[in-house]
Amino acid sequence: MKLNFTGGADVFMYITSVSLSYAFLIIGVLSIIAALYFYFIVNGTSKGSKYRDQIVGNMKDAETWRNSNKKMAYLFTFWAILSIAIFIYLKYFYGAALLSIFVPFIYATVIIISSFIFSYKRSKA
Repeated sequence: MKLNFTGGADVFMYITSVSLSYAFLIIGVLSIIAALYFYFIVNGTSKGSKYRDQIVGNMKDAETWRNSNKKMAYLFTFWAILSIAIFIYLKYFYGAALLSIFVPFIYATVIIISSFIFSYKRSKA
């Protein structure tokens, strides 16, 4: 790791591990919010729910849509747990160090890609 204090442009940007931990906390909180959203949709479309007709409406394949939302709820629960675990590790167990600023952006990109993969509805052959 090279720090450039001479005023020249350095290719990599660094941030302290404590500050980076808060980026993972934010990602974790956003993942919790997304998971709760999908859990509320799944619970609202269950068989005995009074909101089922309002949410589902005239959908052709409501059960596949519900299963897709259930998968998304599980996926975002996984990312929330992992993000908060990384926050705790970086905040309390990792020593003071400089880490690349690109780490949370790459992590968020992986979350977005995984959500697109899991939300893709496969048609029955």
